[in-house]
Amino acid sequence: MLVILNTKVVLKQKLSKFSKLQNATEKQLLNFQFIGGGTGIHWPELDEDLSLKGFLRDELKTLITTPPDSLAA
Repeated sequence: MLVILNTKVVLKQKLSKFSKLQNATEKQLLNFQFIGGGTGIHWPELDEDLSLKGFLRDELKTLITTPPDSLAA
């Protein structure tokens, strides 16, 4: 899954990270709604919600725990 911010920064998350999404059909994945004024995504059939805040938190964790040499590549 890609999230593109208005600053053109791209955040990537694998669907396999989320068990409900990993096991979902294509039809279920395509049935989503934006929530929270566009800051979240809701899949009604799967009872799953993801938020921009969570994506940013995960991105920050990755930056903090990744060695500096790896980020330059």
